[in-house]
Amino acid sequence: MKINIGAGNSRIPDFVNIDYDSHSNPDYCLNIEKDSLPFEDNTVEFVVASHILEHLGEGYFHCLQELYRVCKHGAFIEIRVPHPRHDCFLADPTHRRPVTPLGLQLFSKKFNEYCRKIGGASSLLGEYFGVDFEIVEWNYIPDEYYRQKLSDKPAEYVEEYVNQRANVVIEIYIKLMVIKE
Repeated sequence: MKINIGAGNSRIPDFVNIDYDSHSNPDYCLNIEKDSLPFEDNTVEFVVASHILEHLGEGYFHCLQELYRVCKHGAFIEIRVPHPRHDCFLADPTHRRPVTPLGLQLFSKKFNEYCRKIGGASSLLGEYFGVDFEIVEWNYIPDEYYRQKLSDKPAEYVEEYVNQRANVVIEIYIKLMVIKE
């Protein structure tokens, strides 16, 4: 099974489309911050979460726990979120949290073990919430103005450039793998 959470009007064929707004005619209308996903454990193989996680408050942790519960070992979760240092993120009053690769790394038990080993101060969220997600891929999607300007630059240069400026990256793509074995 494949699910699309926060589908809105962006329904994906052959996916179970989930949204809070009944006007978007989802397959399931529910609040992913509070409700349990209506699927059996270990039945989902792929999740799309496009421009939804940044809208979640404290229910963010519940949502990740529910995704972990319903996903099979090796399932992928594709996430798209606005970059927190872009005006598109800052201007929308419904955006409640930045979602970044560094933040999602805290839900990796492998990373949690590493932090414990070195005495790091990172929150051990994978252990705290009983989930385990590994980042298998992530990319910055530059704002249109910077796409050409940065297209031929090495990754290290782009990373430094992005870290020093606002409005360079409009979106972050992150692909997680669910680890259960």
